Amino acid sequence: MMRSAAALILGLTLFCAAAASAPADDRVVKLLLDGRPVDRAGGVAVAHNGIVYADLVDLVKSFNGLLTFQGPAVEVSIGSTVARFTAGSRTAKIDQGAITMRGPAIMRNGDMYVPLETFVVRVAKAKVRVAPGLSQAEILVNANP
Repeated sequence: MMRSAAALILGLTLFCAAAASAPADDRVVKLLLDGRPVDRAGGVAVAHNGIVYADLVDLVKSFNGLLTFQGPAVEVSIGSTVARFTAGSRTAKIDQGAITMRGPAIMRNGDMYVPLETFVVRVAKAKVRVAPGLSQAEILVNANP
């Protein structure tokens, strides 16, 4: 009986660990900012459920913004734009309004990832170009598409 309980606990532990890690269908996307890599090691952007997501902290650093962590939400300030993203929610509050993103803000390995297009276009006021197949995305601030 003790072995059965131990086996059950071990099985549940392994299952929970697998569920907490990144989903198997996530693929790393090479992210560029005006032609230069945002993260040389990779992993700052991923394709998840057909949407390119990027690590919110790395995005904010790229645009010299500020972050404030508020429980399951993160408030971001870039220039005069203030946005709030909440883990698990498809709604982003930007300035005095709210928009529905293509996908929810997600937690991945303890970091919040948001749909890249929403962040770049609505918060950073830049352009984004995503390659077919979602293998690469480029943020265009000082370059023409």
